[in-house]
Amino acid sequence: MKLYKLDLLTLLISLFILSGCQETESIGLNVDPATEIKGSFIDTITVNAATVTEDTIITNTLEQYPLGYLNDPIMGKTTANIAMSLTLDPPGLTFGTSPVLDSAVLVLYYGNEFHGDSTSQFQVEVHQLTDALSESTPYYNTKAVGYSSTILGSKSLRFNLKDSVRVYELVTGKADVQKTKPPHIRIQLDRNFVTTNFLNATSTVLSSDTELNKAIKGLYLTVNKAQTTGPGGIAFLNLTDSSRLEVYYKSQNGTLIDTTLHKFPIKNNSSPVIADFKHDYTGTNIQAQLNNPNTKFDYTYVQGLGGLRTRIRFPYIDKLKSLGNITINKAELIVSVVGGTDNFKPAQRLLLYQTDIANQRQFIPDFSTDPVVSMTDLDFGGFYDTTNKRYKFVITTYIQNILKGKLKQYDTFIAPVSLNYNRQSGPVSSGTTAKSAVIGSGKAGVSYKMKLNIIYSKIN
Repeated sequence: MKLYKLDLLTLLISLFILSGCQETESIGLNVDPATEIKGSFIDTITVNAATVTEDTIITNTLEQYPLGYLNDPIMGKTTANIAMSLTLDPPGLTFGTSPVLDSAVLVLYYGNEFHGDSTSQFQVEVHQLTDALSESTPYYNTKAVGYSSTILGSKSLRFNLKDSVRVYELVTGKADVQKTKPPHIRIQLDRNFVTTNFLNATSTVLSSDTELNKAIKGLYLTVNKAQTTGPGGIAFLNLTDSSRLEVYYKSQNGTLIDTTLHKFPIKNNSSPVIADFKHDYTGTNIQAQLNNPNTKFDYTYVQGLGGLRTRIRFPYIDKLKSLGNITINKAELIVSVVGGTDNFKPAQRLLLYQTDIANQRQFIPDFSTDPVVSMTDLDFGGFYDTTNKRYKFVITTYIQNILKGKLKQYDTFIAPVSLNYNRQSGPVSSGTTAKSAVIGSGKAGVSYKMKLNIIYSKIN
């Protein structure tokens, strides 16, 4: 919080109580009586809120990748697919003399989120890309990539991010050993495809990642919508350091026949991995709001994966200047979740940010990379309060700077981010969470109204 210097006498004289509500516990402004700075409270500032669509997202470097299909009667339909390149470990590997494929398994480790119905069944399918992904091209989430209709492998499953998996590992000269691995998906791939494109590949193809992907193009993961039971859901996969294609084969080694494993890692920091995801709001209240941007509705929406955000405006904030020379002791934006309107748990975390004169996203001073005025993640807020069913943001310096003329108010937004969001990535649209929330707007007369609560002191 930004502090304004006053001499001690002036400070003691100026901090006094004006008439108004001071029941701070009911509004979230809990203060230790021993350190309380008294002031006047106001919660009648107009807050205008509206649902707007999110910006598109470059998916080349996501921390985790979404896969699935979700049909939510509140938030609409969401589809997420993944296109991936493979890498060599090591480059220049060889399959030896007269190799014969034993099996090929696509191993896909989970990320840290599933959003949807955990009882839904999915049919995950693997296809071959028609063109290799470019390392120099930014792939936005709305860009569709071509893939063959031939299914190279499929698996019927429920996305399960909790239970470990027992697998057998090869041990040279000994019997295979069963080991416990973190939760992941294992999909057997077509034998002819793997034999032709890997075991029978030329030394040139196996010489580098670029040559490998030029030859095999890459793999495409999708979910068969028709085979999805229930509402479905979106699972996130770790495609940065642990997922891979495992190729088990037998080859001649002198008079012996060895069984060997070659791994082809999937690493988005080495070779391209991208996602395409989209939303369809047809027939939902969301579409009605998007079609009528000037209408005030009782609630608004926020949704990850480049879906929706809520735009906030404080049209009459400057009227606080009529109170005279004041300092803002604390300003909190209270965002309540509308009970009974969402089928799934609300987003665990929201981010609040502003735009500038060029409509570019910027942090507000209270949550930025400036250590002088910025707050910690927990102090700033945005985390879902399961007890009170709300989010709370401390925006004291932001409001103070607007009143002092240090900042011009353009637009303020709130949108979902992943629970482990790091501000170093900037206030960008999130492609690493699919979670959403239905929240109260600033419209008067509703119990879940969005409120800007301010405690201020008048300075003579």
